Amino acid sequence: MTRSSQTIESLPNPERFTADARSVMVVAITTRQFRALGRATGLTEKLEMTGPLMDVDLTTEGGRYAARHAIAAVLEPWFAARTLAEVRAVFHGSGVLWGPYQTFRQLVEEDPRCSTQNPLFSWIDQPGIGTLLAPGSPLVFSGDPTPAAAPAPRLGADTDILHSPVPQPVSG
Repeated sequence: MTRSSQTIESLPNPERFTADARSVMVVAITTRQFRALGRATGLTEKLEMTGPLMDVDLTTEGGRYAARHAIAAVLEPWFAARTLAEVRAVFHGSGVLWGPYQTFRQLVEEDPRCSTQNPLFSWIDQPGIGTLLAPGSPLVFSGDPTPAAAPAPRLGADTDILHSPVPQPVSG
């Protein structure tokens, strides 16, 4: 079976469980990302041992893929000994490609990227619903201020405009 024909079920579970029972995903596609993972975790030497043990070249994507189960076995105790907050602190700015798995509730309640700390979001008063966190437009153009989030129009608010006659150009 070739790598491209393997199903997702045949891949190792990329999730790593932390001491506080949170789950994170780590991906090391490039050599630089793999080395960053080793430096951040302090497991560089152990990770490098997996190459000769598996008879693969860990400087290649194919080699790291072939050794993925051994690599996971080296990393799992490291994650199990740390909380999500500790993992986040270690990986912040390290060059490791990672992220926590989150429920929707965890995203809204815990992730600063889904809060007013992110300029995309602001609190709005939605008529008929109340106050809620809403995203504005992600499109930003130089020289123009970022548009703020706005309430959705009330049902029927644009009916008159839509039913009005379309102005015809004046022929001259």
